[in-house]
Order: sequence, then structure tokens, then C-alpha cells
Amino acid sequence: VKFIPALHEQRRAWVLDILRREGVTSVLDVGCGEGILLQHLTHAAPYRNYSSSTPAPAILEKPEFIHIRELHGLDILHDDLLYAIDINAPPKHEYGWTRFEKLDLSIWEGGLQTPNSAFKGIECIVATEVIEHIPEDVLTFFAPVLLGNYAPRLLLLTTPSYDFNACFRAPGDNKWGFPDPTERTDRLFRHQDHKFEWTVDECVAWCRAVAKEWGYEVIIDGIGRSTTRDPWGRDGEKVRASQAITFRRREGSEWATTRATKYASWASGRVEYGQPHKLLVTHQFEAHEGAEKPASREDIAAAIEMTVQDIGASDVTVFELWREESVSALCGGWLEVLLDVIDQDASFILHKEGKCAEDWRVEL
Repeated sequence: VKFIPALHEQRRAWVLDILRREGVTSVLDVGCGEGILLQHLTHAAPYRNYSSSTPAPAILEKPEFIHIRELHGLDILHDDLLYAIDINAPPKHEYGWTRFEKLDLSIWEGGLQTPNSAFKGIECIVATEVIEHIPEDVLTFFAPVLLGNYAPRLLLLTTPSYDFNACFRAPGDNKWGFPDPTERTDRLFRHQDHKFEWTVDECVAWCRAVAKEWGYEVIIDGIGRSTTRDPWGRDGEKVRASQAITFRRREGSEWATTRATKYASWASGRVEYGQPHKLLVTHQFEAHEGAEKPASREDIAAAIEMTVQDIGASDVTVFELWREESVSALCGGWLEVLLDVIDQDASFILHKEGKCAEDWRVEL
């Protein structure tokens, strides 16, 4: 069975797409492992998120980026966390543009069953391919702590679909996979550490139950359609390899009160939560000193003119200008400031061709 792109990349793309679409600014990655998702989220967007106080041209369409300001990773595997600390250490300049937004990344060691006040008010919690590794006694803490205590606006969860496992083996092949280590079932799992693998129906039932209990709406989808033709005639088109679940918090003071009351009642009878989380490191990604401090329109216009002349072309794209720190820093990190100066200054002709403002061309 083959997946194009790779299945783990499809899962990550699903998470990133939701974070981007929802405008999420703070994330907790539960079971962050070696910190690959964290690494993606530490990459700086090429410009600051739009501020209503910033002037902008009447027509503006630009690509949407993820603007994370607060980021946490949590796991129980010490060696994996050491790797995560290493690969996420600043500074980062992979994309060749200046960072205009500050980001704090904290990496914690500990189990999800232990409440952590640092995670209260987090906007989104991500748990990809984690829940199936959790022992039964810890699983009982998953929804109460994550949904009841932290109460994020979003919880993004992925887990293998047991229904898809049949596509990995030939009929009658009992050698593929790993026996259920809990011995509760006779199922063969994809990984020797999995404590369970839900069918679609089992996943739907569990998710709907906890969503109802803790005041959330839930959307259950799938990720990973095999590109390999199944010689045994089974339909891999209908069942996806990973189940992808979005929990969305129900808003309003009544829901918040109900959620808090229910969690307090649930927690009152539980004394043992395990060891407190240990903060291993906090990485700080500092914004450029010029962020949010735009220069005068005259200085910005002069920098634009000089950059166009240095490039030596009859016209340049907006993004070509933006990549020059001498221009973007004078704009305070706001693309809207650059566009407004170009649009209003008689020294320039702005060709607004195409939907994306970054592709518009600037001519002296």
C-alpha cells in the first residue's frame, strides 16, 4: 500500500490547513515526539498578520500564513524531547526572510493526565497518532483534562482506522501486524505499541460521547486514500487510513460554566495525577527590532525606488521587494504598508494583475 504524499505528510497538511484557516495563534502539541510539527510551526511568516490600524489599499488579496505566537510541546519520551529541543533551537532562516513576529516555544516532559496551568486558555491542541498509544487508565484522563480543563477552541485528533488494515494484507494472512498487547481483542495492529485501533464506528461513538459530555461539536473525517490498486478487490476508496477528528468548542458563558463545573466534579475524586510536568526549555524567537514601527512614507518610497533600480528590471513583483529587509523592515513587517505606499505614491505604477497581491508588479 502506497500513499502519495506520504501518509504522515497528509496528516500534517490537514493540521496546518486548519490552523491556517482558523487563524490559530497558540498551539499545544500533545505527544510531540521529536518535534517535527513544532519545527514547521516555528517557521516565520514573511510578514506580520494584518492589523486594522494599518492602512491598506482598497483591493488586497494575499496568501494566508500561520501566525503562531505561543507554542508548547509535551511528551513522555526524554530522548525524543532532546531531539525536539535541538532541531527547534533558534535562529531559523530557512526561508530567507525576516521574522516580524515574536514566538515563544516551550517543551515539556510529562504525561497528558497531569494538569498544567501553562496550557489553560490555549487556542488549539493537536494530538496526531497519539491516542492509540495511551494505556486504558490514562485514556480516561484524555477528554476531561484536554477538553474539560484546558478547554481549547479546537482539538485536532488523528488515529489509525482499523477498518483500513485489511488493505495491508492478503486474505487469510495472519502474520501481518502486531497482536493486541492488551489481549482484549484478537485484532492485529499496525504498531506494536498501539493499545487499540478503532474501527470507524468505534471512533465515531467515542468522539460523539466525549464531545457531548464536554460541550464540543465534532467533525469526523478521514485522511489517506491508497494509490495502490488492491489485487483482492477491496475498496480502499471508501475507508481512509487515518481518522481525522475536529472538536470545536461550543461558545457562551453557559457552556463555559457547565464545562468548568463538570471538570471540577470529575477532578475532585482524583488525587493522583502523576509527576508535575518538567519544563525542559523555552526557545524565544525574537521579532525584528523594526516590527510594528513603520518609517515615514517618504523613507519607504525611497527604499522601494532604490531596490527597483538595484534589481535592474523594468518592473518587479511586490514579493521581490518584500524579500529585501531594507524595504520590509521600514514597513514595520506589514505588507499592507508597502502596498499602500506603492498604491498612493505617484513615483510608482502598481499593476494589480491576478488575485494575489504578492504577484502584483511595481514599475517606476
